[in-house]
Amino acid sequence: MQKYFEALSDMFAGIPEQKRKPLDKGVLLSVCTLSVFGIIMIWSASMYNAGLEGDSLYFVRKQAIFFAIGLVVMLIVSVLDFRSLKTLSNPIMVVALVLLLILFFLPEGESSNGAMRWITLMGVTMQPSELAKIAVMLFAAYHLARNYDRIDDPWAFPIVLLFCGAICFLIYKQPALSTAIIVGVIIIGMYFIAGGNFLYILALVGIAGTAVYFFITSNEWRLERYYAFLDPFSDIQGDGWQPAQSLMALGSGGVLGKGLGNGCAKLGFLPYLENDYIFAVIGEELGLVGCIALLCVYFLLIFRVAKIAIAAPDTFSRLYCSGMAILLGIQVFLNVAVVTNIMPSTGIILPFISSGGSSLITLMTGMGIVLNISRNKTENLRYTGGRR
Repeated sequence: MQKYFEALSDMFAGIPEQKRKPLDKGVLLSVCTLSVFGIIMIWSASMYNAGLEGDSLYFVRKQAIFFAIGLVVMLIVSVLDFRSLKTLSNPIMVVALVLLLILFFLPEGESSNGAMRWITLMGVTMQPSELAKIAVMLFAAYHLARNYDRIDDPWAFPIVLLFCGAICFLIYKQPALSTAIIVGVIIIGMYFIAGGNFLYILALVGIAGTAVYFFITSNEWRLERYYAFLDPFSDIQGDGWQPAQSLMALGSGGVLGKGLGNGCAKLGFLPYLENDYIFAVIGEELGLVGCIALLCVYFLLIFRVAKIAIAAPDTFSRLYCSGMAILLGIQVFLNVAVVTNIMPSTGIILPFISSGGSSLITLMTGMGIVLNISRNKTENLRYTGGRR
C-alpha cells in the first residue's frame, strides 16, 4: 500500500519538470476540435426533443460542462509524472472491477432500457464500463511490459487474462456485449503489438468469436436486431425502424447536406440521435463532405496517437498508446458501420461527438495520458537533454 501512496506523491512532484516538455499539439487540437464539433451537432440533434421538454439547450449545456471538466482533467493528467501510472495501474483496475460489481449488488445501479450500465455515487452518475476501458489498457500495458522477455509464453500472463476476462464478463452481463467485444479486441490487439505468440492470438480470437456467436444466437432480441439489419425495410414499423430511418437520413443529405439544423430525422423519426445515431445527423445536415471531413480528423488523431506510440520512451507507454489508438479506431468504425447499416445496432457511441459525460471525460482522461507520454517521447527526451 505504501508504494501506491509514494507513486501518487511522485506523480504530482514531477509536474514542474513535465510542464517544460512540449506536448503533441496535433492530438490536443484534434480532441478539442472533435469535442466542440460534437457540442454543435448535439445542439442540432437534440433541439427538437429537448425543446418539447421546455429547454432546447439542455443537452448542449450538459455536454459543454462535461467538455470543460474533461479538458481540465486532460491537461492536469498531461503534466503528471507518467512513470507513476505504471505503479497505479493495479489499483485503478481494482476500482474499475468494484464499480462494475456495484451495478449488480448495490441499489445505486440505474437501469435504462433494461440495461444496468450506470451508477450514482455521491450524486454523480457515471458509467463504469467507460472507466474499465482505460483501466484495462493501463493494466495490460503494465503486465505485458513487465513480462516482456516472456511475451511468447501465453502462460506468463494469467493475471491479465483473469482480470481482463472478469471485466469483459461483467460488462457483458449489464448487458453490453459490444462494449465487452471492444475491451476484448483492445487486449488482443495490445498483446499482438507486444509481439505475442501468434498461435495463441488465433486461439483467443477463435474462442472469443465462438463466444460472441453463442451470445448473439442464444438471445432473442439480439437475433431480432440481426434480422432487422439484413433487411431493415421489411420491418420498418418494428425492429427495422432505426436502421431504415438512419439510411434515409444519410441518403437525403446528399453531397453537401441540408445545412446545419435543417435535418428532419430529429423530428421524432430517429431515436437516440444525440447518442448512437449522431453520425446520421451529420450526414443529413453536412452531407458526404461533412462525413469525410470528420473521418479525416479521426484519422489524423489516430495517426498522431500511433506516432506517439512508436516514439514512446518505454514498452508500457508504447502499448498504452497502441491500445488507445485501437479503442478510437474500433469505436469510430462500429458507430459508422451501424449508422450505414454495414452491421447490426451495437449501442456504441461516436468518440468525443456523441452526448454523454462518462464517455467524454474518460476519453479525455485517456488522451491526457497520451499527451503525457508525448511529452516524454524519445525526441523530446533528446531535445530536453540537449537544452540542458
